Amino acid sequence: MGTFKEKIQELSKWNRELKNNKILKENHSLPGNTFILDDNDILSLPRDDGDCRYPYGRDGFNFWAYTSGYMHCNEGLFSVFLRANEGQEPKVAFFAGFPIGNGTYKPVSLLSVPAVRCLTPGKGEFEQFTVFSRSSVYYITETHGMRFTLRVFPDRDRKLYFTLYIENLKAEKKELYISSFINPFLNHSLGEDGESRWFREVSYIEASSRNNDLGSFKIKVNEDISRTTSVSNIGVIRRFISISGDSALIRHEESASRYEYVGGSRGSLHAPAALEAGSFRHKKHICAFTEAGAAADIIHLRLQGNECIRYDAVLGYRIHCRSEDEAGYLLSGQFTPAGIDLRESELREQSVTDGKDLTLKVDRSNTVLLREGIFNSFFEHLKTQVEFCSLIKGYVQLSAGSLIGIRDIFQALEGLVYWQPDKVRRKMLEAMEFVLEDGRCPRQYTLPTSPETPPVMDLRLFIDQGVWVISAMNTYIRVTGDREILSEVCGYYEIVDEKKSLVRKSKCRDSVLEHLFKIMKFLLSNRDTDQTGCIKVLYGDWNDALDGLGVSIDPNKEYGTGVSVMASLQVYQNLNEMAQLLLHFNAAKYAEEIRYYKAAAEELRFNLQKYAVISNDCQQKRIVHGWGDRRSYFVGSFDDPDHVSRTGLTSNAFWVLSGLNSTDRYMEDTILDSFRALDTKYGFKTFDHAFSPNTPGVGRIPRLPAGTAENGAVYVHASAFAVMALFQMGRPKEAWEQLIKLFPFTHRTISCSPYVMPNSYGFNEEKGIDGESMLDWQTGSSNVILKTLIRFVMGIEPDFDGIWLQPAEGFPFKGFTFDIRIKGCRLKVQYKNSGKGSRTYFVNDTKREGIYSEAMKLDRLWISDGDLKTSVLDILVED
Repeated sequence: MGTFKEKIQELSKWNRELKNNKILKENHSLPGNTFILDDNDILSLPRDDGDCRYPYGRDGFNFWAYTSGYMHCNEGLFSVFLRANEGQEPKVAFFAGFPIGNGTYKPVSLLSVPAVRCLTPGKGEFEQFTVFSRSSVYYITETHGMRFTLRVFPDRDRKLYFTLYIENLKAEKKELYISSFINPFLNHSLGEDGESRWFREVSYIEASSRNNDLGSFKIKVNEDISRTTSVSNIGVIRRFISISGDSALIRHEESASRYEYVGGSRGSLHAPAALEAGSFRHKKHICAFTEAGAAADIIHLRLQGNECIRYDAVLGYRIHCRSEDEAGYLLSGQFTPAGIDLRESELREQSVTDGKDLTLKVDRSNTVLLREGIFNSFFEHLKTQVEFCSLIKGYVQLSAGSLIGIRDIFQALEGLVYWQPDKVRRKMLEAMEFVLEDGRCPRQYTLPTSPETPPVMDLRLFIDQGVWVISAMNTYIRVTGDREILSEVCGYYEIVDEKKSLVRKSKCRDSVLEHLFKIMKFLLSNRDTDQTGCIKVLYGDWNDALDGLGVSIDPNKEYGTGVSVMASLQVYQNLNEMAQLLLHFNAAKYAEEIRYYKAAAEELRFNLQKYAVISNDCQQKRIVHGWGDRRSYFVGSFDDPDHVSRTGLTSNAFWVLSGLNSTDRYMEDTILDSFRALDTKYGFKTFDHAFSPNTPGVGRIPRLPAGTAENGAVYVHASAFAVMALFQMGRPKEAWEQLIKLFPFTHRTISCSPYVMPNSYGFNEEKGIDGESMLDWQTGSSNVILKTLIRFVMGIEPDFDGIWLQPAEGFPFKGFTFDIRIKGCRLKVQYKNSGKGSRTYFVNDTKREGIYSEAMKLDRLWISDGDLKTSVLDILVED
C-alpha cells in the first residue's frame, strides 16, 4: 500500500478526481455523498441528511467512526468513549488555528463536528472528507494551503491511536497551532450523571525526557463493583511529536480542565475560548471532583514550505485496578511513528486473511443498478457487518435493553460460519451457557462482569428464541462437519425471580446435544393442545412489535392460546432438522427420538394446513400471521381486529423456508399472490396495510407511525426471508427484482451507511418519510442477505453428507468466481452466463450430471463428502 504519506496523497487524489471526472464519479458513487474506492475503501463527504459510520475492533470491542467525526467506543457495558447524540459536543475533537493578529487566532475544526460555522473558512478555501479503510479511519481537511490528516484506529490490544499528519502544501512557511481534546469515559455505565465527576480525576504528567515526548495525561475513574469492593479504571494518553527539516515546535500547553478549554461551565466545544486566544489561561494540570476533566492541548508549530509535522497520541487503559501501580506500565515504553504505522498495516493484512475463505468477484453487469465494482465491494462490507453482528458483547446501542439477543446472535453466526467457523464455535458454546434449565432460551442476556455477578437477562417469553439455536447449530455442522461440538459440555441458568429477571448459575451441566433436546422439548411443550396443536406465541415471535397475540382472555392467566404461524413453521423445520441431525450422528442410539420428532413434525404439518390457512366467501386462501386466545381473532387475515383485510409476509415466507411447501406445493399461488400484494418500490412490506392506532389485540405495533419499521414498511429482514423463499420456489427473476430493491446502493437517497444493510425503508408521504431507515450495521437483514447470496445466488447448500451446488438462473452478471471452504475443502466455483439454454457442470475438468429439482426448477449438482476429501475442487458451471 505504501507509506502513510503515500496513502494520504492517494486519498486526496481520489477526492480531486471524483469531483472533476464525471464518469469516474458515476462508476464509484453510492447514495449519501459516498464513494467506493480501490481496496474497498469508502470515501464519504459530510452531509446534513444523515451520517455514515464504520466499526473497528474485534471480538465485541467496537470503536465507531462517523463521517461527521463523531467517535465512540465500548466493549459491552464498558465505554472507553461515550456516544454523543446528534448536535451534542463530541468526545474527541481536533483543531488547527491560524494567527489573525492582535494575539488572536482563527480556529478551524479538523472534523465536521463540532460544526461551528464561524470557525470554518469561506467557500473555496476548505475541503473536508472522510475515508473508511478496513483497518482505520482517515479524516482529511485541506485549508489555508495545508492538508491535515487525522488517522484513528484501535489495535488488537484495544489501544487507540490518533495520528495527525500536518502538511504544508505551499512554498512559504506557516505558523499555526494544532489542538486535541480527548474526553474518555472509562466506566461501566450507560451514561454520565451528576455524580460522574466526583469519582473521576484527570492529570497531566510532564515528559521525563524532551525529545519528541510531549508528556501524558492520566484519567482515573473510580467505580464500585460490589458493596465492599471499589476499583479504578485507569487510562493513559501518551503524546509525541515528529518534526522534519527546518520546521519547529515553538511551544506546547496542556490542560486537564474542560472548563479552561471551552471557557467555563456555560461554554462548549462549539466555541472553545482557549482556541481563539491560542493559549490556556491557567494551565490547570489536575482536575477532580468539581468538573469533568478532559485531556486537552495546544501545540504551536512553525512549518516550513512543503514540509510536514506528525503528532501521535496513544490511549491505553486498564480496568478494575486495585491500586494505581497495576496501570504503571501504561506510562512506560516508547511509541514510534514507524511502529504505529506497522500496527495499522498488520491490521489491514489481518482483515484480508480473515476473509480469504469466502471471496466473490462478479463479472460485467447486465443492469445499470448493479455495477460490478460496487457489488463486489458491498459483498466484502456485508461480511464485515455479519461478523460484527455475530461477535457483539451487548450494549451496542448502549441502552438498558441493548443486550445480546439469542435470536440475533444465532442468526448472525449462521452466516459467519461460512468463513470463520472457529469464531462461530466459540461464540455458540458461550451462548449455550445461558440456556435455562428447562430448555427455554432467554430473549437477551449479558456476559457477567465477574464470576460472582449474575448476568442481566430479558426473560420475556418470546417463543421463537430457541428455534434459531437449533437451525444455526444444524447449519454449523453441515458446513464444518464438526459433530464433536454436540459432545461439548455447557452449563445452564435457573430463574430465581422471573418478575425481577433474577437468575443464578445452575449446578446442572451437560452436552450441547442435551441442550438441543431440552430446547426442542420446551418448544413442543408450548403447543396449543386444547385446540389447534400449533405453537403458542406467548409474549411474541420474531416480529417484536406485534406482541399482543399471546395475551389471555382470562385475567388470571398471563398467556393464552394465541398462535404464531411463523414460529409454528420454524418448529416444524426444527423437528426435521433434529431428526436429520440424529440420523447422521447416531441413528441407532437415537432411533426413538428420531421417530418422535418425525411424528411430531407430521402432526404439526397437518395442524398448520388445517388451521393456518383460511378462506373467504370467494374461496380465496390466505396464510395468516397468527391468532389470538381461543382463536377469537386473526392477524393477517381477511378481517383483522381493525376490520382490515391484511396480508402478512413472514408466515408466507416461512411456509416455504420451513420445507412445508416442498411436501405439497398447492399453496404456491397463494404465497405468490401475497408477495405481489406486499410489493413496493423498496421491496416487500411486512404487512400490506399498517395497523391503525388503538387496534386491539396486536400489542404495540400500532404505536409505530404507519409506514415505518414493522408497521407497514419494508422491514428488510422480513423482506429478505421472502427473497430467499422466491429463490427456493424456483422464481429467480422475481427474487432478483426484490433483491435489487433491498440493496442500499441501488437507492437514490439513504439516511445511513449505503455500503451495508439497513434494517428498514420507511414510506409515509404524509409524514415526509421516503426511504429513511431506523439504523444500520446492527440488523439481522445482513445475515439473511448474505445467506441468500451464498445458498441460492452462488448456490452452496451444505448437507450432512455432502453439498448441493445450485446457482440460481437469471444471474444479472456475465459470471462470477467464488471461493468458499466447506468441511475443510476449498471450492473454487466459476460460473459463466453464456446464454446457451442448458446447464453443464465440470468438477476438476470432469463433466458431471446435475439432478433436476422440481421445487427450484433447475439442475443442481450433488457433491458428496467423498468428493470433499481433496484439498481443492475446481468447479465450472455454465448456463
